[in-house]
Amino acid sequence: MAREAAVNKSHRMDKLILESIRDLPEKDKREILAFIEFLKVREDRAFIEYVNSRTIEAASAKKRGERFTSLQELQKEYG
Repeated sequence: MAREAAVNKSHRMDKLILESIRDLPEKDKREILAFIEFLKVREDRAFIEYVNSRTIEAASAKKRGERFTSLQELQKEYG
């Protein structure tokens, strides 16, 4: 039931976004697309920075003879 409500909320959000940009001038639509790409890159960069920092920590731990963190554990921890 909660999942269905979340899906419905997401669908309403998608519809609202599309309706909001439908009548905008092409220049504004290009700016919106550029902003969306910025958000995607920022998310990717944040994940890359996270993985890099955790890799450094894991390599240090391995040198000290401690347990090495697997990629699956990193992804679960990040998510």
